[in-house]
Amino acid sequence: MKCPGTKGSDLMKVRFFKPFDELSGRDEIDLDLKGPVKVKEALGMIEKKVPSFQRFLRKEKDEVLNFFVVLVRGDEILKLNDTVQDKDIVKVLPPISGG
Repeated sequence: MKCPGTKGSDLMKVRFFKPFDELSGRDEIDLDLKGPVKVKEALGMIEKKVPSFQRFLRKEKDEVLNFFVVLVRGDEILKLNDTVQDKDIVKVLPPISGG
């Protein structure tokens, strides 16, 4: 049973994978989005909770213009203007390149 005033599992989960778990000092954080938001807004919220995440964002003033991580929800790679919402589970992965 949930306590009044808490959302419990209704929050969006952000799961950090190496090296982001080490940089953030945690494996996971919760975001209370209060409705659907664009990925760029969620990235700003992540940065506020995990200041070391800022170096993986390219911002102009307070707007996120680009990011240098891979965000995945299920099998979908997310882009800046995609929408995320409470109850989503988003994984933060390093960019992968090969040749």
